[in-house]
Amino acid sequence: MIKKLCTKHSLLLLTGVISLPLAAQENSLFANQLFANQLFTDSTLDFSTRNMWKYLNEEETGKKNIHSAWGQGITLDYKSGYLADIIGMDASYYGVIKLGASDNFASRGILFNDGRYPGANKDNASGFNKVGQLYGKMKAGDDALGANLYGGWKTLNKFGALTTSNRAAPNSYLGWSGDINLDAYRLRLAYVTSSYNRDSPDKVSFATNDGQSLTYIFTGDVRYKSENLTAQYFYGESKDYLQRHGLETEWNALKKLQIGTQIYGTEGQEKWKSMAASKQSFDDSAWHYAVDARWKEKDWFTKVGVAYTDANKTNGIGQFPRHISKNSRGTFNSMATAGLDYMRDGETTFSLATGYNLTPELTTGIYANYAFFNFENQSIHESEVNLYARWIPSQTQLKGLSVFVMAGPGWTYQQQGYRPIRGGDGEVQRAKSLAAEIVIDYKFSIF
Repeated sequence: MIKKLCTKHSLLLLTGVISLPLAAQENSLFANQLFANQLFTDSTLDFSTRNMWKYLNEEETGKKNIHSAWGQGITLDYKSGYLADIIGMDASYYGVIKLGASDNFASRGILFNDGRYPGANKDNASGFNKVGQLYGKMKAGDDALGANLYGGWKTLNKFGALTTSNRAAPNSYLGWSGDINLDAYRLRLAYVTSSYNRDSPDKVSFATNDGQSLTYIFTGDVRYKSENLTAQYFYGESKDYLQRHGLETEWNALKKLQIGTQIYGTEGQEKWKSMAASKQSFDDSAWHYAVDARWKEKDWFTKVGVAYTDANKTNGIGQFPRHISKNSRGTFNSMATAGLDYMRDGETTFSLATGYNLTPELTTGIYANYAFFNFENQSIHESEVNLYARWIPSQTQLKGLSVFVMAGPGWTYQQQGYRPIRGGDGEVQRAKSLAAEIVIDYKFSIF
């Protein structure tokens, strides 16, 4: 009996020993087949850094304020291929290290305000990290007729009435988005319920100017694109708060000449109209109209634009709002954009952007705005002149590196809320400013 048991156990042990390499071979074959799938073979992982310093010295409230922030951003951006050429997943990690800050640093949008101390204290500045993008994706069809669907945390760059703004890290949105392409036409839709701000790791809801929570933002656009003409209409709505309409065109009039137009309209809804007047930047509706022309030569370009804003506000200077809620960023491609400037009621703005290639690696240029409007029978002027330089080295060892520097003065008026500050003679008080920024980007592909 004992002999039979020993023989039986020996046979089982021998069978197990023989089967181990066979099982290992099968597992290895399965793993090889799995990782040979396009889900993995078509995936990419990019690493990038952004060192950003932004500075502003201004006196718009009647006293001198300095806003300065300096941070080091780090990004890991993973994009998968598609399983069965249908489904995949992308993810992005963002980290920001604090390098320096002044009081009022939060206006620069680089560092996180952790709120440990009251007011605009520089000691509130800190770094942060977040998984700013994490979404599933599905696709069908091809470039001629195709569709894409995304769900999760995702950046939305110039997507309908929403966009993504990047400092040391970008802002992103939670929700669903997708597009359908048919030859020269494209339709995109998005429904989002919350966001990560570009300078924060905290998930936040969309909100009104007086702090009421908004359930969602819905937006979409339809585009036609041919060899010489691109035209796009978009619509967006923050629930019961603001509606946004936009129409943008780009026309290649000549080989070297491109003409663009932008029309944006915003209408207040129930929650907008119920706010106190001190929270409203316009009464019922606000419109912005702009046209620009760009001439491009081999070593230089010049772009000029003119814009006009209609944003009536009772007992104050109305403004066109670029964003359709707090904690979101709005699509706005007019040249007349610089914070809140150049988008005031009745304001006409002239813009200039130039660039010249001193060498194949180094470009320098000017960006300038001049604007004027009337308020209570007094003419008010705003302007700025910025000099910039961009260096993109061509050496193989420095591939992926770029350096951008810009600085210049500005002139506007002193204000409190939506009204200008006047001197003893009744004249609107002037305000000067000086702004500067340095951005150093570096990017390379890990696989």
